[in-house]
Amino acid sequence: MPPVPLNRRFRLIPETYQKDDRPLGEMWLGVAQGELTTWEELFYDYRVVILAEAGAGKTYELEWAARHLSDRGRAAFFIRIEDLTNSFETAFEVGTAEAFAAWLDGADEAWFFLDSVDEIRLTEARAFEQALRSFASRVGLAGQRAHVYVSSRPYAWRPQRDRALLEELLPFDNQTTELSRQASNASVTDTQVLSDGYSATTTENPLPALQLYQLTSLETEDIRTFAEYSGVSDTTLFLEELERGNLFPLARLPFDLRDLIGTWNVEHALADRLTILQESVRRQLSQAASNIPSLTLPRMEEGAQLLALCVVLTGVSNLRLQGTATDEAIQPGDLLKDWSPLELSTLLTSGIFGEPVYGEVRFRHREIRELLAARWISNRLGSEANRSHIDQWLFRSRYGTTVLSSRLRPLLPWLILFDGAIRDRIIAEYPEVVLEGGDAAALPLTAREETLSRVIEHITDVTSSLQGLDNSAIVRIARPDLEPLTLKLIEKHVGNDDVMFILGRLVWQGKMSQCVEPLASIASDPARGVYARLVSVRAVASLAGVGRFLQLWQAILSAEGSIPRVIFAELVAHAPPLLESLDLILKTLSRSSKQERYDSTGLAINLAEFVQRLDLTEQPDPADLLHRFADGLLAYLKREPHFERGECSVSKAFHWLMPIALKCIEQLIKRRAPAALSPTSLALLAAVPALMDWHGEEIQGEKQTLAALIPEWHELNDALFWWTVAECRGQKAQTGQSLKDDWPVTWPGHFWAFDAASFPRTLAWIQERPLVDDQYVALARAHRTYTENGKPQPWHDQLLTATGHSPALQATLQIMLNPSPDPATLQYQTQERRYQQQHARRQAKERKEWDAFVADLKANPAIVRRSPVLQANEISSIQAHLLEHIREGRGLSKRSEGSNWTVLIPEFGSEVAEAYRDATTGFWRGYQPRTRSEGAAPNSIPYAVVFGLAGLDIELENEDAVTRLSDAEVESAMRYALWEINGFPRWFEALYRLHPAAAAKILSPEIEWELSTSVAAQPSYYVLHDLVYHAPGLHADLASTLYRWLSKYQVLNHDCLRYSRVIMTAGGIQAADIAVLATEKLADPATPLEQRPVWHAIRTDVDPTRSLPALKVLVKEGSAQDNALFGEVFSVALLGGRRDAVQSIGTFKMPSYLKDLYLLVHGVVRVADDLDRTGKGVYSPTLRDDAQDARERLFSMLSELPSEMTYRAILELADIHPAPHFRAYMRSCARQRAIADGDMQPWRVAQVARAAKRLVLPGTVNSSLPEASHATH
Repeated sequence: MPPVPLNRRFRLIPETYQKDDRPLGEMWLGVAQGELTTWEELFYDYRVVILAEAGAGKTYELEWAARHLSDRGRAAFFIRIEDLTNSFETAFEVGTAEAFAAWLDGADEAWFFLDSVDEIRLTEARAFEQALRSFASRVGLAGQRAHVYVSSRPYAWRPQRDRALLEELLPFDNQTTELSRQASNASVTDTQVLSDGYSATTTENPLPALQLYQLTSLETEDIRTFAEYSGVSDTTLFLEELERGNLFPLARLPFDLRDLIGTWNVEHALADRLTILQESVRRQLSQAASNIPSLTLPRMEEGAQLLALCVVLTGVSNLRLQGTATDEAIQPGDLLKDWSPLELSTLLTSGIFGEPVYGEVRFRHREIRELLAARWISNRLGSEANRSHIDQWLFRSRYGTTVLSSRLRPLLPWLILFDGAIRDRIIAEYPEVVLEGGDAAALPLTAREETLSRVIEHITDVTSSLQGLDNSAIVRIARPDLEPLTLKLIEKHVGNDDVMFILGRLVWQGKMSQCVEPLASIASDPARGVYARLVSVRAVASLAGVGRFLQLWQAILSAEGSIPRVIFAELVAHAPPLLESLDLILKTLSRSSKQERYDSTGLAINLAEFVQRLDLTEQPDPADLLHRFADGLLAYLKREPHFERGECSVSKAFHWLMPIALKCIEQLIKRRAPAALSPTSLALLAAVPALMDWHGEEIQGEKQTLAALIPEWHELNDALFWWTVAECRGQKAQTGQSLKDDWPVTWPGHFWAFDAASFPRTLAWIQERPLVDDQYVALARAHRTYTENGKPQPWHDQLLTATGHSPALQATLQIMLNPSPDPATLQYQTQERRYQQQHARRQAKERKEWDAFVADLKANPAIVRRSPVLQANEISSIQAHLLEHIREGRGLSKRSEGSNWTVLIPEFGSEVAEAYRDATTGFWRGYQPRTRSEGAAPNSIPYAVVFGLAGLDIELENEDAVTRLSDAEVESAMRYALWEINGFPRWFEALYRLHPAAAAKILSPEIEWELSTSVAAQPSYYVLHDLVYHAPGLHADLASTLYRWLSKYQVLNHDCLRYSRVIMTAGGIQAADIAVLATEKLADPATPLEQRPVWHAIRTDVDPTRSLPALKVLVKEGSAQDNALFGEVFSVALLGGRRDAVQSIGTFKMPSYLKDLYLLVHGVVRVADDLDRTGKGVYSPTLRDDAQDARERLFSMLSELPSEMTYRAILELADIHPAPHFRAYMRSCARQRAIADGDMQPWRVAQVARAAKRLVLPGTVNSSLPEASHATH
């Protein structure tokens, strides 16, 4: 099937919802209505994580994006993350190893799409980290040029832990500097010495750092488009059947939608998900084997099931095709020994597998793979011996508790559909598994009732390990037949917001109308949790009648206090297009919480959609409703304070309503409704130009639409013109002025416009307007139209006739027709003409000089190499002009960009180009640029530096050229390297590595100068910064230099200390030596007070045994206020923040240390003092934000360590945690630790083959089989 042209959309997930202790789905449900973005915008980001549920199409999207960029000539690569740990050279599915190597050697940017975190985490807990380290080591210094996109399912992405890992391994310096040329009057014919240079500017708005996005589900129209492209003849009927069967939740995922369509096209009916997927598998296998009699459908299914099981048990995704030889992939013949090569090839090239890549295939979809593997297991549960053995695979024992196998857990939601015994045990002990996948809706009613009851029991039990259940999972069992039980559970737990959050969605998804009333009381109660209220509003809106929904809204308004914007947004999303809804919206606006600039509730979007519904309503007069709504919004837009009295009389608090109000007016205009000519409409339209200066980006779209619509309706166009005239006249009257000209209302850029066809209308106003001043305005407008259209003679005569009734108007017209020059205007016009003439002459002169310049250089290329008037450290204007010509006026992002000498050849010829090349390579040795320690100004760069850098870049094209340099030349080259912006020249590391002593003679004094002179409060972006981000290969060489300096002196600048720590740690300074240094600093009274928490963190990183007791004493003796600040600085220095990634040795990363650290930091960075950013828009993270995140990362580090000591430490925290509401989460984490530690190791293919052979024969399983060793970890 050809690709479906869907433009998938992404929604930015605010940082406030990125917490490790709760699933993203739960926190994000209520606010996932923000603005959407597309791939074209994401391509500008440098670090992106894309989250999507199973079957949402994330793999397809990442691969499409890579191919799309590759087709546009960009360096783009699609890689499956799990392949990175095997052979990097063969991991590319889009792009090649050769293309990657070429990119590394160049200077262009590249885009890497890594898919996917959840797949690799099925193999081994730390596999993602290992793969990311492998990728980072390959990218190396080019990381600043790499756009990296990582995909994951929401549950597999740990927002804080994985974010910190990605930022540590793929650091991105988001501050960039550009060079711009200083003004110069030098002619191209000059051969004088050039003294001008460049100015360096650091960007005010740094490039975005890591961004987390949600891939949104398909909308109804997307589903329709998908169906049309997939051969569905009646898409309307198909959509109706999806609605009738409650299958829209499935259809919103491309993977499931494809199978729904496949079933529909064959059966013209829809079944449950299990049937659909099984039929899809059978259909694709049957099609593949249609011409091979020996490949019956049961045999094909059996083979596919065994291969799927092998992939699950081994963790190896790739299957080898015949005739290829790769050690990493599974050899199917080792499992299907009685299959011929033709039969194996037929199976592996069937539709359930993807296209071959490097002679290997993999299952097209993970869901299919897991279903097939589960079916293989279920087919072998017929004997007690087999069941006992398989139970050992599924149910593991660890630390005295029974846990599920992580490796086989994804199979269980399918397996419970096929086996009653396993289903009963899972529901009784692990009910959440039922909701994790498969097709829970296909379970018997009694099983779904028991599942729901057990899930609610776990939620209400504070000691339960099931915490933070994503309520979107409840849709898997949502059916109307659960209504009686759901109603009982609501009545029983009506006071529990967590339970109501789950049950509210169940009611809404399962269409349980009898449950509406108890939820309505929750929705209207301001004391209840916002998420419980949200789903309750949605349930009432979806299931109750319009009247009941409006009653609920009125009840919400009747309660006291502010109405959360997320609740308001939900109400508007369901508001019917009625006058009652309109009135309720206007009332609620005054009660809703404050609008943030980057609001993520979707309220503005929902209001705009409400306007669309008003326009499409079947009510008698939609135009009246639109006008009423616009009028109500105008009242809010008039509320003070305004942006600027007189200039922009629009409310600061409610300006965000302007696009919605304009949408109303747009619909009125399209209808040609008389209300579009009302004072309300005209007032709104007239207010737009002034608002553009403050919030133009918010109304730009509406402005463009209205600017096209209004001039087409002459009556509205003219009415708006005279409205703006009246408004302007009123403003002028306040200062005693009159208005007799149209210019004051013309220049702001109103929506009205006048073309040649409008001249008769404007001419008629001269006699029609009753107000005399208006007649003058009409004359000015008509004359302007006359002038703009070339002053036609008939129009001239008509102007004379139109003003004939008034001598005063005729006199004014004569002045317009024959203006007596205003001295100021005349002077301006004369100057403008003179300037234009001078500009034309200058351009002609410059063109002539440039042509002569090119001709002269072609005739005498030697003058480019060396002018006799130049000293060794000077360049000529000729050389500078050639340098600029190479750059073509672009702002430099590297000073060495003047090295592309071959671009001169087309215009100047090869001799001049080679002369330029020789001039640059010959120049840099003679000119010795000063360094900052020698007094060089950091923001002004002489041309000589740029010219010399170009020569170095040309000459040092490989390591052989670097090797040949003398010590004096190395020192000179190092001076140039320190002037480079946005990092170092590409030859910098090789220069230092091959000539360490000579290079250090220049570099070391600069480092020491920066350390000793950088002041405490200013950011530092000189040599230490660039060494950290752009020269990691030199850290080992420089670490001892920094250590020695810090042992003798104090560094005042925080950035310099952080950079030094990174270089020392990465450079191999031993933990014991760093501990000695930190201890000495803490004992030294000269150490700045604000740095003491940092040195405590450094000491804790390398020597927690001695550091922790001292910290406990320090905290015990300190005041609460001092401890709070100390704790914030200490925790961020230990673990890093959003802007300050740290390099740690990590000696403290042991269970006992992490537990003590976590408790200590919790005691000073108290939960009670945490900043709550939820629902408050975009914000700039503070030290406190980073500190509270770092505090929780300590526990994340603890929970990741595989050992019984970790398990016991977490259980201890669950008993003594200073914040009681964290304790249930701790118990859940302890259980997760036991699950991970108790899981089976990856199997070998031979073990899978032996198990498959014996399990086929009931009663022959031997507990001493090799695979039985997997029973313990």
